[in-house]
Amino acid sequence: MSATTAQPRLVTIPISHFCEKARWALDRAQIAFVEEPHLQVVHIWKARRAGGGRTVPVLVADGEVVADSTAILEWVDRRLPPDKRLYPQAVDEEVRRIESWLDEGLGPDGRLWMYHGTLPVVRTMRQWALAGVPPLERRAFRMFGWALEPFIRRYLGVDASAARTALANVDQAFDEVGALLGDGRRFLTGEQFTAADLTFGALSAAVLMPEAYGSPLPPLDAFPESMASEVRRLREHPAGRFVARLYASERRPAPDLGTPVA
Repeated sequence: MSATTAQPRLVTIPISHFCEKARWALDRAQIAFVEEPHLQVVHIWKARRAGGGRTVPVLVADGEVVADSTAILEWVDRRLPPDKRLYPQAVDEEVRRIESWLDEGLGPDGRLWMYHGTLPVVRTMRQWALAGVPPLERRAFRMFGWALEPFIRRYLGVDASAARTALANVDQAFDEVGALLGDGRRFLTGEQFTAADLTFGALSAAVLMPEAYGSPLPPLDAFPESMASEVRRLREHPAGRFVARLYASERRPAPDLGTPVA
């Protein structure tokens, strides 16, 4: 099969919520693709090898390299019929404003808070962190997994003070989304599901751990109780309930990445 007709490839960290953003868009558009999930740190090499930078997701399709979750949503959008567009012309500016706000705020904040709570117990999380990654990377994790915590803490600036600030920022984002929905609208910009809703659903996953996520996530009893209690609290927030509805009605079934490893 030639490079121009090969099935699109999506290079990911399987648990990454920015990768879920891209995966959700492709799944929802029913665009068949092959996911190439990798472990943190290894993803940098794999992203560059695919033609991207240091981050994932990276989509390789039709000879084109699309190396950003928003750019991937735009790539998908160009292939959708008008009534399914993620960036409808009538609300395009507002959709993009909300998406950018979430990408720059909720996404990094939720990720930092999640890592602060899970890095100390990362080895007990390995069956979910390693779901779908190649056997060689699973073996590397067993040998060198201890090095992930200091690397990620330095790379993302994860510490207790930053985690407290991040959670406060998540609360503020949830309150703002709840206020938007307070007038009874179905979705963030009106009555049509858009990239704004998809982005909020995907990026809030770091603090909500939805069951329909596109890669297996740990159950709440696998988390430290202090973290699990915050997840339960956020799930009961109006914005958290909105996300539950999005996953129930707008997210296709999660792809099979294989049985989580023990």
